[in-house]
Amino acid sequence: MTLNTTHKPATRPFAMPGWVSIISSSFLARAFVVALILGSILSAINQPGAVFGATKLDLLSFALVYITPFVVVTLSQILGILQARRDGRPLPNGERFLDTVWAHGIPAKAVLTGLLVGTVNASISLTAALFETGSLAGIPVPLLIQAYTLPVLFGLLSQAISYRRAAARFAENRT
Repeated sequence: MTLNTTHKPATRPFAMPGWVSIISSSFLARAFVVALILGSILSAINQPGAVFGATKLDLLSFALVYITPFVVVTLSQILGILQARRDGRPLPNGERFLDTVWAHGIPAKAVLTGLLVGTVNASISLTAALFETGSLAGIPVPLLIQAYTLPVLFGLLSQAISYRRAAARFAENRT
């Protein structure tokens, strides 16, 4: 019995994981713009008195309504592009948006993203409320519901759009 002691160098010694190679300035710019728009709308809805100067601004809630959409859109773009790469084909002619959503497992990934981000968001909010007041009695239930539902909805849309964009690029590269 002989041992093979020859060493084969890796062809890509410090290769980045697939998802890291996806991230670019335009990728982050899209996530930033969406977060800016959604965060502003949610701030106006959740803290109208503070936004318009009548009451004190809750800085943690204010920050979370901008950070959460940025994280959701970033994760969703990664998931959508990776799925398009795994599928390795352009969109079928005439595939509608909802067909893209259902045909590529996007709802399940959107729910998982929403659960992950919603749980982190709710945990931060609940912990802050507990430290501020010593009780969880004053937590507004609609904000907790929003912490889970909006990431699922925006994750679903962002994944499907990213999938379609990546599949269209795949089709362009084949021609």
